[in-house]
Amino acid sequence: MDQETQNQLPTAPLIKRFGWLVLVMAVSTSLLFNNCDGGFKYNPQTGELSSLGENDSQLKVTTFNPAGMVVPDGQSFEGGVEYRLVATGDDLAGVTLMWQLTENTGNCVMRNGSSLEVRYVLCDRSGRVSIQTSGRWPDGATVVVSSARTTAQIISDACGPSSTSRTVFRIPAGTNASPWNSSASPVLVFVGQTLRVCNNDTRVHRLHTDGNPCPHQPNQSAPGSFYDCTIANTAGANAATGIVRGTYDHDLGTNAAFYIRVLNGQALYADGTQSSSGQSCASCHNGFANSTRKNRSFDQIKQAIATVPEMAPFQTNLSDDEIRAIAYALSL
Repeated sequence: MDQETQNQLPTAPLIKRFGWLVLVMAVSTSLLFNNCDGGFKYNPQTGELSSLGENDSQLKVTTFNPAGMVVPDGQSFEGGVEYRLVATGDDLAGVTLMWQLTENTGNCVMRNGSSLEVRYVLCDRSGRVSIQTSGRWPDGATVVVSSARTTAQIISDACGPSSTSRTVFRIPAGTNASPWNSSASPVLVFVGQTLRVCNNDTRVHRLHTDGNPCPHQPNQSAPGSFYDCTIANTAGANAATGIVRGTYDHDLGTNAAFYIRVLNGQALYADGTQSSSGQSCASCHNGFANSTRKNRSFDQIKQAIATVPEMAPFQTNLSDDEIRAIAYALSL
């Protein structure tokens, strides 16, 4: 058959003649882009090829408000309220988790939690935030979970925002006789700071303490008002968690609990049990009062622990929150 005659062959016979070849190529391509965990997923926007399969159902992220109540997906974030996000799923022990804010017009800040599965997010402007959690399993399977929410501007009131020397906690609206927060998300403060407890609820509240970590609140806080609790000590704090016992709403009883976690940066600076070698910060940098590391920031201390060989023993025992407490104490 000459070339001219071949070019004049109808399309349908060509398809019929070579259809088996197309089928073989399709099957080969299918096998090329499938693996034992269920195949791959292609994202045309990023060009990412990620694994599909059983692991798709193994990653879930749940959001809680300061009172420990679940915040449904899509519900707006209040301004100035810190929310706790917890990733759960089967066999997360060997999974690499990554968190990021892929959209953030709400001026949101994400901070680390007590483990890789926990993050905290706080926003202070009207806008939107998208929180993306990626999990990669040892077999290469990847799952991405995203949650998009609107955000509200922080309430303009007498309480004001948190600062280096002051931590602001807001009793959520609708709390009534329920706990102000949960033991899983205690408000973190350092000795020397002021804990400002703002009443964003519609009823009065009053903080009960046994003098620890600050004086008992003498008068009720009306809606919109606050009580400044000067953190003086860690007395009564649980040795493992740092949560102080005996803090709750004085007028409503122990069911209306308030969980406060207190760390003493000055004591941690001098504590030799914080390293496997028995050394403390004071071992190399003088006693606290005459420390050669005054005004060192959290990032500077964290970097030194990671890179200076003599500080390597602190990598295991000092948490990020404890390093923040030391940095705060050195700033005073």
